[in-house]
Amino acid sequence: MKRFLFVAIAVIALSSCTENTKWEYKVVKVAGQNAESLPDYAPMVFNDQTPMLNKMGEDGWELVNSYTETNTVHPNFGSSEYVTGIRENTRTSVLNFVFKRPQQKKDKK
Repeated sequence: MKRFLFVAIAVIALSSCTENTKWEYKVVKVAGQNAESLPDYAPMVFNDQTPMLNKMGEDGWELVNSYTETNTVHPNFGSSEYVTGIRENTRTSVLNFVFKRPQQKKDKK
């Protein structure tokens, strides 16, 4: 019984190693917006992305990562006296969502 179990596990492990799934990737960028009633240096506002994430899932995309892009809010223009460190100097400006799905097989004609 132990030998059969070992062989079964080995076969499963080897068959998963030989799979040649090819993936396609897509990055969706969502830009933040300045809040209307707040100054330009306030944190950016991001809308709820649930509908977009659900649509991507329906289309077969799987979210595998997300990352942000930042921008400088108060540039110091080469002078260390311009920004005193009292407030944050950067803010998140873009959210990036990385999706993947198995590559669609193309018909060979």
